[in-house]
Amino acid sequence: MKSKEAVLLKMQSCLDRLGVSLQVSWTPKTNISKHGEIISNCLFIYDQEESEAWLTFQHELYEYKFKEVTFAYRTLINSLIEVFEKLAYERKEKFLEFLPQISRVIVEEKA
Repeated sequence: MKSKEAVLLKMQSCLDRLGVSLQVSWTPKTNISKHGEIISNCLFIYDQEESEAWLTFQHELYEYKFKEVTFAYRTLINSLIEVFEKLAYERKEKFLEFLPQISRVIVEEKA
């Protein structure tokens, strides 16, 4: 088994050669549900074993690059949500403005 520092250097070299602007940190942890994650611009790996750490490194790198593929779809969906939220808000406001008229007309007709 290589030293942790040597493995980190190799992982960072992979990122640099691929032009991926992440820093890698291998911080083995026990009792954690995640094998790794990317926070800000740092790829954290939590596995104990080197072979598992490499698998997690690869998985997280795939996931990171795949987000670029899905960016357009996420942007489109978020834009649609924003439009529909605005539409729903406008309709709700019109409804709330109409409520007093209902009460007033009923009171007038009953009188």
